[in-house]
Amino acid sequence: LVFLDESGVNLGMIRRYGRAVGGKRVVDHAPLTRPRATTLLSAIRVNKVIAQTSYLGGTTRSKFQQYVQETLLPELNPGDIVVMDNLAAHHGPGIAQMIAQAGAQILYLPPYSPDFNPIEKLWSKMKAYLRKYRALTFEDLDLALYQAFAAVTSSDCRNWFACAGYC
Repeated sequence: LVFLDESGVNLGMIRRYGRAVGGKRVVDHAPLTRPRATTLLSAIRVNKVIAQTSYLGGTTRSKFQQYVQETLLPELNPGDIVVMDNLAAHHGPGIAQMIAQAGAQILYLPPYSPDFNPIEKLWSKMKAYLRKYRALTFEDLDLALYQAFAAVTSSDCRNWFACAGYC
C-alpha cells in the first residue's frame, strides 16, 4: 500500500502554545502578512516516506500530473496499490493510466475519512516540526522541510499504519 496526500504550509508557522513565568503573558512574533502557501505532496509506505516534493500555490491537475510522472512513478513497484483522497486533481486525465502502466492500481478513500489515511499523521509531525523551527524565509522553509522529512523513521511509518488499522 502506498498512501498519497498533499498538505499546505506557510512561512511564519509558530507554536500555538507557550510557557511563561507565573503571572506573565507569553509573547511571540509572527509575520503580519501570510505569504502564499507552499504545498507538500508526498507518499508513504509501511516502512518509509517516498516521493516528496513541494511547490508554491495549490494543487492543480497539471501540477499533480507532473508530480505523478516525475516523482511518484519511479518509486512505484508492480502490484502497489496507490491510495488517495478524492481531490479533483487526483482524477485528472491520464493519472490512472500512468499508474496502471507502472503495474499499480488506484484506490480512492471515501469522503471525509482522514482516519483511514496514515499520511495524515506525517503531516501532523511535519507541521509540529515546522512550528518549532519557525522558518521566516523560503530558504529556511526548504531546510526545515528537508530536516522534517529526514526526522521521520520507519518506526513512525509502521505506527501510523497500525493506528489507521492497516497492520
